[in-house]
Amino acid sequence: MDSIRSWETNDVSYKVSTTTFTKTSRLPFLWKRPDGSSFTWFRSWNHERIANEARALKLVSTSTTIPVPKLLGHGVHPDGRQYLTTEFIEGITLNQLSERPCSFLGEQHYDSSSRCKTCQEKASSNALEFIQEIVLPQLAQLKSRQRGLGGFVMPPQWLAADIRPGWKDHRWGTLPLNEAKYVFQHGDLAPHNIMIDPQTLQVKALIDWEYAGYFLPGMERWPGTLDPDGYAQRSSQLASAIIEFIPIDYLACYNELSDEDRADWDELIADGELPRYDQLKQMAPDHL
Repeated sequence: MDSIRSWETNDVSYKVSTTTFTKTSRLPFLWKRPDGSSFTWFRSWNHERIANEARALKLVSTSTTIPVPKLLGHGVHPDGRQYLTTEFIEGITLNQLSERPCSFLGEQHYDSSSRCKTCQEKASSNALEFIQEIVLPQLAQLKSRQRGLGGFVMPPQWLAADIRPGWKDHRWGTLPLNEAKYVFQHGDLAPHNIMIDPQTLQVKALIDWEYAGYFLPGMERWPGTLDPDGYAQRSSQLASAIIEFIPIDYLACYNELSDEDRADWDELIADGELPRYDQLKQMAPDHL
């Protein structure tokens, strides 16, 4: 019988055997603050994102040659938790390589220290080539008239909608177009989602497709690099990103804000961190 390892975060529980990988969304639970007070912890769209990833894996595995984990099952528990099971892929994520010694014992560039800069640079170069020459071109060929995937729209990762006041309860519509202008995107291209072989330093799979879907071209906000600073920059300059990619959602959210949240938004608008509502309202009808 396969040995099983299991662990959990606040949002997801994981089980890994020698052949399978399963992740399951968690239910809300009480969490204590440092001052002793309690609140209910629950990540927005926590169950839906599991189903979204299952749909994405099916699509990508049948419509592209991008290596992804093979989907073995997806379902819903009686209490509402959702799970997906894929084949287990032996390897490490790209960001974990920095914690490992050199992969090439006995070869010319072998580094006996606990971290090998040459291995890190080679693996990063391979991964960047993989994203730019395989992932992005192939996903760009998948197009749709409707936003999201299967009727569900996962908010962009760079927005962090589940922790921003005013966005958590917004219902993201599919916003149908007359032409298929939405293109398929992974949604979270980063070192922690790229599995590599620690011996060859080649990419084995692109994982974690929870944020995937059909969106306006460029909404991935891919920085063209796998450097952590570049990834962090995706969440900067939100005003321009909102104007370009999600103006209709922004206007809808603003109209639904509580008085307290609207006051917070107005401060951000005054500081230039969010778009001005009146200006965006004039622009939005022609945006798409």
